[in-house]
Amino acid sequence: MCSRQSVRPWLVCLGGAVMFFVAIGLGSNLYSVYQPYIIVQNGFTNTQAAWIVTTRSLFIVLGMFTAGWLCARLGIRSTVTAAMLLMALSRFQFGAARTLPAYLAAAAVTGLAYSWGGMIPLSLLINRWFQDRNTFALGLASASSGLATILLPAPITWLIQSWGLREAFWAESAFVLVLARVVHLLVRDDPARLGLEPYRITEDREPDRTPVLHPAPAGMTPLYWGLFLAAVFLIGAPTGIGISNIGVLFVTEGFDAATVALLVSCVGLAMIPGKMIYGELADRLGGRLSSLLLCGVSLLSYALLCLSGSGSKPAALAAVLAFGLGLPISNVSFSVWCQDFLGDSGFAKGLKWSQTLYALGIVALAPLPGWLADRTGSYIPSYVLFFMMMAAASVFILLTYRRTGSGRRPVSGPAPRG
Repeated sequence: MCSRQSVRPWLVCLGGAVMFFVAIGLGSNLYSVYQPYIIVQNGFTNTQAAWIVTTRSLFIVLGMFTAGWLCARLGIRSTVTAAMLLMALSRFQFGAARTLPAYLAAAAVTGLAYSWGGMIPLSLLINRWFQDRNTFALGLASASSGLATILLPAPITWLIQSWGLREAFWAESAFVLVLARVVHLLVRDDPARLGLEPYRITEDREPDRTPVLHPAPAGMTPLYWGLFLAAVFLIGAPTGIGISNIGVLFVTEGFDAATVALLVSCVGLAMIPGKMIYGELADRLGGRLSSLLLCGVSLLSYALLCLSGSGSKPAALAAVLAFGLGLPISNVSFSVWCQDFLGDSGFAKGLKWSQTLYALGIVALAPLPGWLADRTGSYIPSYVLFFMMMAAASVFILLTYRRTGSGRRPVSGPAPRG
């Protein structure tokens, strides 16, 4: 029979998954379904529509600077519950919007909700509740964002086509309010407050086991710290902007609405096992080898997306599946890299700066895909650029691993992280 000690951490993980489903899945990933309809209904140019994503990204950056402070000041539970309520408000604003400034205001609220209910509070939560298998738990919780892109594109498309854009957004707002209550019930700040301890695989056999410490590697010089931050900056646009424009990419290449909804769903379908597999590989193989595999899959996805102009549905399916499998590079990998490159002492600092630079990468290039599409009639040039950026980021990460010598395969069993 399962004890409360062994079950409660996984219930917290479930609460984190619901939180991530809302903040990232609804706040970012699902937007690609709405974007073509927002453009058509309001007569926006692609450049104007891109400013909605840019505004969201700008407020994500602002939110990243305060997420850790809010979690420390208000507590993780209160912070993420507030983030869920803000997300519900933003969906209501999107539904009521009729002008570009109104859409930008909704995007700003979305950005704050994304930051305060996203990877920083989730990583802090998993770090407190899991001593063992925490990379797997982080991957499992963050994989929930993929559920949004699996389950909701078809219903959202039906709602928009049958009832209207406003009604679809307002239905989503009501849905988020329900999930906010679920998060509030499941999430707790610290196991000690409930008389519990963090999850450990061997808790029954070794109740007094000392947590494994991860010192910072000696080779992490300012130069390689800069390379690491440059890498996460470069990853921002290909993943954050790339997923937001998946839908409009295929629409402009002549794919019908039903097929586009299916392709967006397939991104989420692949994202879920992708994050869990990467988390398990990072625990078992170490950060270096798992990151090498992840970078390879990610680069393959952008190469395939660049071929979407062929109109081939099998090729498009392969592209979105590879894209989803490679998306852990935009979130779960940051926790792995911060642990490997900065150790326990620098983990919180590294997480804050990596998330912030990632969001800045999105802000810097968010208007570009729309601008290029207005001039070329296609989003493919943007994905060519994304491929090159991801290739450079992969080189920087692998060079840092080589220099520091960190991230090697654990000697025995899964190594606790973060």
